[in-house]
Amino acid sequence: MKIEQIPVSKLQANPWNPNRMSNEMRHKLKEYIKKEGFVEPIVVRPKDEMYEILGGYHRWSIAKELGRETVPCVVVDLDDKRAKILTINLNEMKGQSLPNLLSELVHDLSKEFTLDDLETQLPYSLAELNDTLEVLKIPDGLEAYLDEEAAKHEINKPQILSFVVDNAEQVEKAIAVSMAKADAKPTRGKALLDICNNYLTAVGQNG
Repeated sequence: MKIEQIPVSKLQANPWNPNRMSNEMRHKLKEYIKKEGFVEPIVVRPKDEMYEILGGYHRWSIAKELGRETVPCVVVDLDDKRAKILTINLNEMKGQSLPNLLSELVHDLSKEFTLDDLETQLPYSLAELNDTLEVLKIPDGLEAYLDEEAAKHEINKPQILSFVVDNAEQVEKAIAVSMAKADAKPTRGKALLDICNNYLTAVGQNG
């Protein structure tokens, strides 16, 4: 697969891109590109004497802001249907970090960087980095023990939750307020559990 340097002015966004990025994450991406440059090419297709972006819109828009004249691109020749499928796949077909392996990586990096430094270089907030390091405190063999106890007592073991909400800003605000009121060292997981417990108490279902 050939990577070409294409003028930024010759690229254009596609009209169907479903990908959105928060201001915070976009700022992190911009700072990373300023420091490290482009480490991943933009995927484009020829379109009306221009090149239409199928993957990498945010990197392209940042490149324009930074005054870059060209960006590395992979050019593919696809019709509209296949181009739309590729756009979705480029956005969605990504792996997910295993918590224990990610925590080890963050721990190793924390020997050379402060967590404040890592927050500016990684796609995580300071609270999320602290949550990640909490995983290291789980004793070896605990997961197997929890599985065994869950089978014995038919209870759910602690889980890492992932869900979609319409208004993530409200969720983040509630978690931030809960963390601010916490007595002990707060984590996002503990804050969310406190919110759930408070709600169940309010509706008389806690217990």
